[in-house]
Amino acid sequence: MDNEEKNTHSHHHHHHKHRSFWQKHKILKWVLIVLGVFVAFDLIIFGKLFFDAKKAANATYKEVKTEQMRNKPTLNGKKAFSVLILGTDTGEYGRTYQGRSDTMMVAAVSPAQQKTTLLSIPRDTRVSLEGYGDNNKINAAYAYGGTKGAVNTIQKYLDVPVDYYVEMNMKGLEQLSKAVGPVKVENDLDFTNLGTHFDKGTVTIDDKNILAYTRMRYEDPRGDYGRQLRQRLVLEALVKKIATINSVTRYQEILDAISANMKTNLTFDDMQAIATKYRSSMDIKQVQLKGQSQMIDGGSYEVVSDSARNKATNQLKEALGQ
Repeated sequence: MDNEEKNTHSHHHHHHKHRSFWQKHKILKWVLIVLGVFVAFDLIIFGKLFFDAKKAANATYKEVKTEQMRNKPTLNGKKAFSVLILGTDTGEYGRTYQGRSDTMMVAAVSPAQQKTTLLSIPRDTRVSLEGYGDNNKINAAYAYGGTKGAVNTIQKYLDVPVDYYVEMNMKGLEQLSKAVGPVKVENDLDFTNLGTHFDKGTVTIDDKNILAYTRMRYEDPRGDYGRQLRQRLVLEALVKKIATINSVTRYQEILDAISANMKTNLTFDDMQAIATKYRSSMDIKQVQLKGQSQMIDGGSYEVVSDSARNKATNQLKEALGQ
């Protein structure tokens, strides 16, 4: 066999080996193709989720010009910050007018302490509102002055800066519950509200009963303090469940519920920073501001002593590194 024949034979031999490799590894070839499709699909889904999340965040964004006690801290995972959480009764039971902020909580997120101090403020706390006299309930600040009035009043009353706010109406809480799905909480009181009975012990909360559970106060001997406790329990349970959800459809429902019912001065980038850089600070320490019930000029108020208020203020300031 001459050299040309050898080369031709060798070429055909290598070509045959090359073809036989893919023929023998057809499964591998299709696996690689399928993996490529799934990777592309995942990128598309991730892109859509990112776009939808940004769209929802943009829909909720609303800057409010309030009195600033300090410049807003950069959300870099190292600096502490505060958030005023407002739960309004607008939208509850079909209401469309601006109601009152029946839920008022101040969250101080502390990377140094690796926890979030969550202070609940009684809705009937007696405060002085500029232009409206000394005998006012703190939840009236929202009714009179909207979010701006609520933020300014809380800052003045607690002597603590409010960097950000999150406001959601009670109808939104119902829709958010529907999107997230049922959660379980430990209920410490046997009661019935709005035709729904809740046994003492572990109870399941969903969109059908969440308002009945979180809004009840008249059957609770603790009054509004008991209601605030239930609201904190449900809020914490919802947040924890949202963190575990991996369904694209569920996320879209959650985003829809949030964008339709929430307002905040946190931007999309701020939310991303909190979600990624403050995970170590998500252990919640619950604090309750307490007062004494008093009738003043025919109205029922919670009168908080200076010592009780100062104690709450100091806890928040410590968390904020002040």
